[in-house]
Amino acid sequence: MSGTPILELRDFRYTYLEGTPKANEAVRGVSLEIQPGERVAIVGPTRSGKSTVVDSFAHLLRLKPGQVFFEGEDVAAPGYDRGALRRKVGIVFQQPETQIVEDVVGADVAFGPTSAGSPAEETRGRVEESLDGVGLPYRDFRLRYVYALSGGQRRRVAIAGVLAMRTPVLVLDEPTAGLDPRGRRELLDLLGRLADDRKLTLVVCSASLQDASLLCDRVVVLDEGRVVMDGPLREVLRRDEDLVRLDITLPEPIAAARELRHLFPDLPEDLTTEDDLERELVQRLGTP
Repeated sequence: MSGTPILELRDFRYTYLEGTPKANEAVRGVSLEIQPGERVAIVGPTRSGKSTVVDSFAHLLRLKPGQVFFEGEDVAAPGYDRGALRRKVGIVFQQPETQIVEDVVGADVAFGPTSAGSPAEETRGRVEESLDGVGLPYRDFRLRYVYALSGGQRRRVAIAGVLAMRTPVLVLDEPTAGLDPRGRRELLDLLGRLADDRKLTLVVCSASLQDASLLCDRVVVLDEGRVVMDGPLREVLRRDEDLVRLDITLPEPIAAARELRHLFPDLPEDLTTEDDLERELVQRLGTP
């Protein structure tokens, strides 16, 4: 891809509690570009710096100039409109409760557009569109209390709140954490459809490649605050031994293929779906 990146980090460094005895250098010179419409997974083990990188995209940290850019503009430059940035980069955090601010579903989804000054009628339309889009029909859910929802439904409300802002960038931090297998599949399918329909730039932050492999086509791997891999999904998956050493959870088909490789040494390393694995096994075993 070419052109101005929608998000860019240039030798980004960040230290928590900088200048104190408890200073902790979380990110150590990360450089990357994300083009409009890309779907990028940022993965890494605990304390790899991935959450710090994600927070930097929406200027949720005290940033230094010259390191973080949105559409070519330095977001830490004097006078930069941080509020406008947060209306363009929407982040859905791992715990949806941290960003749900109202007791009633419709009011919570309306909070962002209302705060941004959208007229009441436009806001109502955005709330309806967003709730319907995440599989919570507006007519059925707009007056429900958030506390009465399941964990998966609360996560969808959090996503709807971001979608109602119509941000071109959607950042998801561990999007399926705590969901059962059915809820996980439904949410991943939903996110894929939303990204297609709205032509979103999608960033998925996770310690696992299981979900990211079903949503993203590029993977950036962090370790100890540095980029250690960055490339197309299938290329990164071929480095399964390195990923395991970094304690990154592999997609289930990749993990299964690793176990089966003592029987079939030529099984590919980049199987991303169960269908891929089944097809490869049928070829080796022969059809009944």
